Amino acid sequence: MVTEQFQADRTYDHVYLVFIDTAGYSTIVLSNPADRAAHAFDLLRERMRARIAQVAEERRCARSGVWSWRGDGGFLAVHDDSESVARDVALEAARTFLTLDLRHLRDEFARAGVRGELHLRMAVHKGTIRHSGEGRTGTIHSPDINLAAHLEKATPRDCLAISEDVHRTAGPYAELFAPVGTHEGKRVYLMAGDGPAAGGGGPQTAAKAWLASRGLAGGTAVHAYPERPSSEEKARLLDAACEEVLDMGTALRSSSSRLVTSERPARYRDAVLGLLRRGGVYRCFLLDPSSDAAATLARQYQEDMARKIKDSLERFGRFKERYGAEAEGLRVYQTDAFPGFSALAVDIRRPDGLILYSSYLMGTSPYGVIERGDMPHYLISPAAGPVFGRIRALAEARDAGGSVERVL
Repeated sequence: MVTEQFQADRTYDHVYLVFIDTAGYSTIVLSNPADRAAHAFDLLRERMRARIAQVAEERRCARSGVWSWRGDGGFLAVHDDSESVARDVALEAARTFLTLDLRHLRDEFARAGVRGELHLRMAVHKGTIRHSGEGRTGTIHSPDINLAAHLEKATPRDCLAISEDVHRTAGPYAELFAPVGTHEGKRVYLMAGDGPAAGGGGPQTAAKAWLASRGLAGGTAVHAYPERPSSEEKARLLDAACEEVLDMGTALRSSSSRLVTSERPARYRDAVLGLLRRGGVYRCFLLDPSSDAAATLARQYQEDMARKIKDSLERFGRFKERYGAEAEGLRVYQTDAFPGFSALAVDIRRPDGLILYSSYLMGTSPYGVIERGDMPHYLISPAAGPVFGRIRALAEARDAGGSVERVL
C-alpha cells in the first residue's frame, strides 16, 4: 500500500525507485507448503518496508513506502523536497538490505523451516511519477518505472544495480558501485553483496557478476548442455520438424544404432518414422571411410573409424530394408571433408528452424581422448542472429560440397 504522504493526482520529480525481487522464487514455492512459502515472502516484504521506514525516519525523509508488491517482490518509492535526502534513504536502505538484512532473512527462513535458498536482485533508478490514487497504481506506465523494473530483471542475483541517473547524483555512495555495462541505452553501475554467493564483494566481483549474467557486448543467448543430450531429448527435436532434418557427424554411430535397436521404447526411431510418415526428409551426413579425414580421426581417437562408419551404413541399410516405402525419406551421404562439428538441424531454411550442434574439440583429458558425445552442445534458433546464420551456412556448405556422395 502506498504511504499517505504521496498525494493522489500529484506529480513528483526526482523520486527514487527501489526495486527488489526474489531470484529463485519458484524453488522456494515448490519446496514448501503454500502457507510456509507465503509467510517467508511476507517476512521479506516486512523487512524491506521496515528498513526503508527506519532509514527514512533517521534522515527525516518526507515520503517513502511500498508502492507495489506482488508476493515475491515489488518496489518502493522515496521522495523528499531535498533530493539528497531521498537519495541517501534509497541507497542506504538498499545497500544495508543487501549486505546485512539478507543474511538475517536467510537465518529467519532457516528457523521457520523454509526450504530453499533466498537470493535477491535489487535496482535503483530515479525519475518522475504521478500518484493516481490508492488502488490504481497498476494503471501507471511511467517510463522511469518501466526502466527500473527492467534494470532489476537484468541485475545478477545478490547484487544491487543503479542507473547512470542515480550514479550521477550518488555522492558518497558512488564509490560503492562499479561501471559494468549498459542497459536500454543507459550506463549501469553495480554493487555485489559481500556474502559467499557474491564472491566477497568489490568492483571486480561486480563486473564478473554482470558479465556472467549479461555476457559480452554483441552476444546472444543460447541453450548450452555439458554433453550430448539424451536420445529422448533429441527425439523431441525430431517431433518438432515439419519438413527436414539434417543429421551430421563423423560416423553417426549413435543415430544409426537407435534406428535398429531392439530396446523398447525406441523413442528416437519412432520420432524418425513420425517425420518420414509426415512426408519429411531425414538426411544423414558421415565421413567417407576411405578419406584422409577418417584416417586422421582414427589416429587422433585411436579407434577404427572406417569400421564404425561402415557399421553405421549397414544399420541405416537395415532400417530402410525393414520399413521399405515408409523409409523412402531417409537419405545417407558420404563426404571426404572433415566437418569440424556435429549437428542435428531441424527445418533450417524455415524462420522457426533449430540447430543442435557441437564443435569437435581435439584435446585430451586425464582419462584419455575426449569423446565427441562428452563435448558441450548448443541449441540455437534464428533468434541467435549471426550465430545461427553462421552455423546454418556451415551445415549447408557440407550439404552442397562437391565431395558429397549419396550412398543410400
